[in-house]
Amino acid sequence: MLELKNHLEQVKNMEQDYKEPSGEKLNVDKLKNEHSRQIISSISAFDNTIKLLEISNSDDGYREFIYINILPDIPNNPINDIRQEENLVIITSVNNQNLPKVYALRKDFPVGLPHTNITKDERPVSLCLFEETFEELKHNWSGSFFLESIKNWLELTAIDALHQEDQHLEPFIIGNGGMIMGNNTHKFFDKLSGNFYKSTDNPVKKSFHKIFISISPLENGVVHQRVDNLFDLIELFSSKGVDFKDFLKQRILELGEFGLSLNKGHDFWEAILFINVQIPIIRYEDLTEPTLVCFKVDCTLGEMLNMYGFTILGAKDIHHTDEKFSEENLKAIEVEILNPIPNLDVEWARKYSDTENGKGIDNKISLVGVGALGSQFFMNLARNGFGNWNLIDKDVLLPHNFIRHASTNIEKHTSLNKAEALSKQANELLSDNDFSKSFPIPVSSLDKTTLEESDIIVDMSTSIGAERYLVNEIEGPRKLSSFLNPSGTDLIMLTEDNEGVFPLDTLEVQYYKELIQNPNLANHLVFEQSGKIRYARGCRDITSKIPQENLSIFSGISAKNFKKKLSSNNADIEIWRLDELQSVRHFNFAIDNWHKVSISDWTILINEDNLLKIISSHRKNKLPNETGGILIGTVDTYYKKIYVAHTILSPKDSIERPTLFIRGIDGVSNELIRISQITNQNLKYLGEWHSHPRYCSLNMSEDDKIQFAELTREAELNGQPALMLILGDNSEFQIYLNNFKI
Repeated sequence: MLELKNHLEQVKNMEQDYKEPSGEKLNVDKLKNEHSRQIISSISAFDNTIKLLEISNSDDGYREFIYINILPDIPNNPINDIRQEENLVIITSVNNQNLPKVYALRKDFPVGLPHTNITKDERPVSLCLFEETFEELKHNWSGSFFLESIKNWLELTAIDALHQEDQHLEPFIIGNGGMIMGNNTHKFFDKLSGNFYKSTDNPVKKSFHKIFISISPLENGVVHQRVDNLFDLIELFSSKGVDFKDFLKQRILELGEFGLSLNKGHDFWEAILFINVQIPIIRYEDLTEPTLVCFKVDCTLGEMLNMYGFTILGAKDIHHTDEKFSEENLKAIEVEILNPIPNLDVEWARKYSDTENGKGIDNKISLVGVGALGSQFFMNLARNGFGNWNLIDKDVLLPHNFIRHASTNIEKHTSLNKAEALSKQANELLSDNDFSKSFPIPVSSLDKTTLEESDIIVDMSTSIGAERYLVNEIEGPRKLSSFLNPSGTDLIMLTEDNEGVFPLDTLEVQYYKELIQNPNLANHLVFEQSGKIRYARGCRDITSKIPQENLSIFSGISAKNFKKKLSSNNADIEIWRLDELQSVRHFNFAIDNWHKVSISDWTILINEDNLLKIISSHRKNKLPNETGGILIGTVDTYYKKIYVAHTILSPKDSIERPTLFIRGIDGVSNELIRISQITNQNLKYLGEWHSHPRYCSLNMSEDDKIQFAELTREAELNGQPALMLILGDNSEFQIYLNNFKI
């Protein structure tokens, strides 16, 4: 074993991160640092495989040095030169808030090993024991744990097993800052806070040349010495068998010839050099992984050409001189090591969010409505790099919108159109002007081709008019509608199937029907006046009191569920409810089939799985008597559609005989009020239905004609068509609309 004084002599007078202790030698009872006491008290537990050699401190008393001899379990022929006996020094600090440092003192201890720290000079080698910070480790830290970690580091490094298979290879060299790499066309850079730069196309900033060099594969292992100037950089690569000076010369001359051929002006020759070096790092014998290093060289292109013996005269002629690559000149050119950091773009957004291979990731998506929910839904997916978007909204941003809108730039975006503001924000985020396009107009004013060429249309406008327009005017793309209930506690999502068998309008009407049948949803659309706030003097200048946290939760659910929908062909009606304990309950409903018939210029849609089943079962239970009830649904007078979704069955005071039915009124008024309140007046009275006896036709009887005439007069007063349904055997039915029969 080498004497300790020989090890100390190795590092004497060396200017580096490790400093030889200049204080006095210490006894154990004189230690001040808690970490020192824990480490030394734990040595005895290692059964003479770790021995204490000496303790000393720094002259300021801040650091304590513990010299140890360690006998790790090393095979006879280790892959890396770790010996069966090593001398190390452990340095602790008085505040005990940092991990102790560990240095290997052997003069020929191998450099460039994985998991070693960067120091100014090659030796002593600093061991990197942990990936975590002391803040993370301190709750389980102990002296024995630390010593065992040192022993494990030596043993695993010896057999080249310290670096795990699933770990990324170590960077070739680590910088103190970063170069955020933007578009390859960027010719300028911003100096950011700290030691960071960002490429830009803003000509106000300083211009630079990006030089790319690719070298031969190198063994895995971090370069641990610092590089401060061009001399250090050339020497570093020379130690790896790479003639960096020659590689650089080729690129510099290419740039010079390019500048001369285009008669470039002063700025071209005064541009600073950023050198990107791609280094394939060897993981296995025949497998390499690329790493990229960026160096900012404090030298202009013209100055570097002069170093190589070329002088540009008047940006037109080149004059040959002697090379000026002296050590003195090279050391005068400062070099910053910058970690290359890719600028955020669509590709990287997809990688970071793990959506690279997601179904529909390149879909053309038209989003109608980018208010509170729509804007946050869109930005969630934009941060995934998901889709290619048309944003459609005619409204502008006003101060109250910023409480829940994805834009928070109230200074610049107030009074700006919502779609324009959001498109600009997303495109800037992803450095892609084509990621989204804005259309600051009503959806009905948009060129239909824009919508019809979409892969999917998402309606978050909270407008029934917009939804009905999309259903009736736009053919082709699948459609999805999502919105919040008035109190902001529930999220609703209606999704068409791929074939369009179940369009949004029938899904909407079924959604209302589910509310009146499910007691848990009876208050779903209730909205107290106290839940509204007037933000201006107009009669429509009203907004809802909904906290942002609800929007955060529901916009996340809607974005996540939207991506899921793209992998499914099915139609869906779903509701997510946020309760007072911040739990989310999910409601999902089986989709009803609808029977579609046309009469005159009207289309009537009848819910087969709800209405027809209910009234057919009721008729069967009442036979041989006739029975009947009220038809419940909604009317779209613009598109001339009637949706018959539900019924109120014959009241108790009805007269039901084999050849006669007279509907009673008991409880009808209250039930109609209940339905209107639960559905926010979206479902209402449409007309009457009654049954005929067995084996009878479905034609109107004389009594039916009298009743229908009465229905017609009442319907005219309400501004809607009169509707009557007559039910017979085998669930067959006949519909009468005004004076027409279907």
